[in-house]
Amino acid sequence: MLSTLLLFAAAGLQPAMPSHGLLTFEGIDCISSQIPADQARAHYALARRGREAEAFEKERSLAEKCRAEHGWSDSQTRNAFRISVMDGWLLEEGLLERIRNLGDFKPFLDRYYADNVSATGRQMLEDVFQSGKMDQDLTAAGYPEQAEMREWVHDYFEWRATLRGIEDDFRNGELRQ
Repeated sequence: MLSTLLLFAAAGLQPAMPSHGLLTFEGIDCISSQIPADQARAHYALARRGREAEAFEKERSLAEKCRAEHGWSDSQTRNAFRISVMDGWLLEEGLLERIRNLGDFKPFLDRYYADNVSATGRQMLEDVFQSGKMDQDLTAAGYPEQAEMREWVHDYFEWRATLRGIEDDFRNGELRQ
């Protein structure tokens, strides 16, 4: 992992953020794709303490540039910024790294989420959880059965649902608190 980060640093590039490739609204990653991982973590820490507005102010010039480039409203700009906060959450928790250390399960989890999400795209279908189907499918895919590691899947799906909710709010011009 460290050698990969050093290669990116030497090339002047940053590794792809957790949300890369998952977003469905073109251009919504204009802000988050330009924020380094350590800064995304700092934004998450501020947001977690109820200081998201302060984090946003730190990226005001970047946000305004993206807003002008894409013709976004104020609420769309704030929602686009929230993608970086969500990336910061996953990076801070080290969730993807823990899942990857178990094997290459992220592609499976992304497909599973897409195949079993409700029509709104925000929640996994309730019967998938309650029936035990998800646990059976994870076991069949070779994912470890330990409770803590299964909790990582739930956290990842919660993150995906929140990301989708931000995109929906972006599309609808809403800004939820």
